[in-house]
Amino acid sequence: MKYLSRDEIYELINSLDGEDVNYERVRPHNKGEIRTPGSKTKTEFKRFIADAIEEEHQLGGDIEVLIPSINKVLVGHHDGLYWLE
Repeated sequence: MKYLSRDEIYELINSLDGEDVNYERVRPHNKGEIRTPGSKTKTEFKRFIADAIEEEHQLGGDIEVLIPSINKVLVGHHDGLYWLE
C-alpha cells in the first residue's frame, strides 16, 4: 500500500467539483461500522488533513472521500495516514 503525501492529497481534493468536500466518517462498532456523513470546505478539509498528518492522529476516527475523477476512495486512517482504494 502506498501512503499519500500532503501534496498528493491536496491535488485529489482540488480535483473535486464544488467548494465542499463530502466525506463519511467510519468508526468500528461491535456489530459492524458506524458511518456518519460530513462536509467541510476544501480549505477546512486541507487544514484538517495537514493537522492529522503533523500530529499523526486524525480526530473522530477514519474517513472516506469518493474521488469520482479516478473512481477511487481516499481513505484517511485515524493515525494520520492516507491512501487510495
